[in-house]
Amino acid sequence: MATWAILFNGFVILFILISAIAIIVDYCKHKDDETISPKDLKTLRRNQFLCAMLIAAWILLVHIERFFN
Repeated sequence: MATWAILFNGFVILFILISAIAIIVDYCKHKDDETISPKDLKTLRRNQFLCAMLIAAWILLVHIERFFN
């Protein structure tokens, strides 16, 4: 595998991990809070969707890379 591909995958994995940890921390902060505002709930859902899309895009990228190599 090319060096640039290893570095790119490393940065993508690091970004996904940081995003996932931030979302988990935000979720745990509001998990027992019954007074979560609709704005915070919307932000939390948007962040969860963003993280899911990043993970899906990375998995798709890895499979496309393996297919063409």
